[in-house]
Amino acid sequence: MKNIQRFIRYAQIDTQADDTSTTIPSTEKQKNLSSLLVKELKELGLADAYIDEYGVVYAHLSGEGDRVGFNAHVDTALEVTDANCQPTIIEKYDGKDIHLNDKYVLSAKQFPDLLKHIGKDLVVTNGESLLGADDKAGIAIIMSALEYFYKNPSIKHKNISVAFTPDEEIGLGSAHFDLAKMSADYAVTIDGSHIDCIDYENFNAASAKIFVRGVAVHPGEGKNTLINAILILNEIISSFPSNETPFDANEDEGYWHINSLNGTSESAELDMILRDFDELKLQQRISLINEIVGNIKKEYPKISVDVEIKKQYENMKPYVEKDPRPVELAKKSLLKNGITPRSTKIRGGTDGATFSKMGLVTPNLGTGSYNHHGRYEYLVIQEYEKMIDVVIDMMRL
Repeated sequence: MKNIQRFIRYAQIDTQADDTSTTIPSTEKQKNLSSLLVKELKELGLADAYIDEYGVVYAHLSGEGDRVGFNAHVDTALEVTDANCQPTIIEKYDGKDIHLNDKYVLSAKQFPDLLKHIGKDLVVTNGESLLGADDKAGIAIIMSALEYFYKNPSIKHKNISVAFTPDEEIGLGSAHFDLAKMSADYAVTIDGSHIDCIDYENFNAASAKIFVRGVAVHPGEGKNTLINAILILNEIISSFPSNETPFDANEDEGYWHINSLNGTSESAELDMILRDFDELKLQQRISLINEIVGNIKKEYPKISVDVEIKKQYENMKPYVEKDPRPVELAKKSLLKNGITPRSTKIRGGTDGATFSKMGLVTPNLGTGSYNHHGRYEYLVIQEYEKMIDVVIDMMRL
């Protein structure tokens, strides 16, 4: 259980990101873990470890051959706090309900995949926070692998580059990432779930904001005059395909998703995201929004409607296919450790997608953790430890 204590120690440090912040990183507390990592990296022989002005940790360990990069992120998701995280180890899980506290139960009825881990040791929360295995498990895996080489100096390894990024959960982890500081030929992120997965296909992503300014008058005098901005947005939402939401989308299908709708009858704003593995289909979603808004403008010429669309990240698959070295290395290491590799589509984003577009091909590997972003998150200790072995073999010559 020694290696799991490293993860538990990291999990107890509050590093939640903040999507309303204007600072870099978005929360100063992320640097508490980053500073600890710099200290520990130096103790493990990575003497040049440091935090740059954007909160990114870089470190290098000289070896022979390829320069292989390893990345994980220090921040945690916004849905549930990670403050006062109290990880608990459940030894030899028996398939029964796990009562996190008096209010919350981790149950196989709600999460059937739990039954795949009967007999294994789990780390769970106390129900009042998320666990933070996304992605402190990834950090701990990388650090544990580095410790192996520190304790076994006679074992040869590749040139190793490490980067721990902030703000991945709010899409800003790669905003100030420096390829020159990373100094790697190719890389992997350790930021997934299932340990047999080598994932290098993710969503193309865009955000859309729709601003409506209606016509506000006293409701009692509103006959043929008052045009309610909230109701206009409701018409716009009703025009989207009803069967293309996250609730309806299958594994390989994209979706549109409403994040928020705020405002008054005079002015209102809708915030949404668009996702699709196919870039053409994403563009079709964007075109549909513009078409719907155009029709609304024609129907209600006295109101104003503005659309702001931003591309967020791209599918990394075309970039990875041009340089399969990290995928082949990961496959070899998984097979050596008795794991049959497979690839799945990431129904979200990853810093590796942006790294790949920048020129550093970076597929994603798993950590053995599940139910990310919520209080029902858990880590399977045996899978986590197996991934340490996998990463050691990826680093080894």
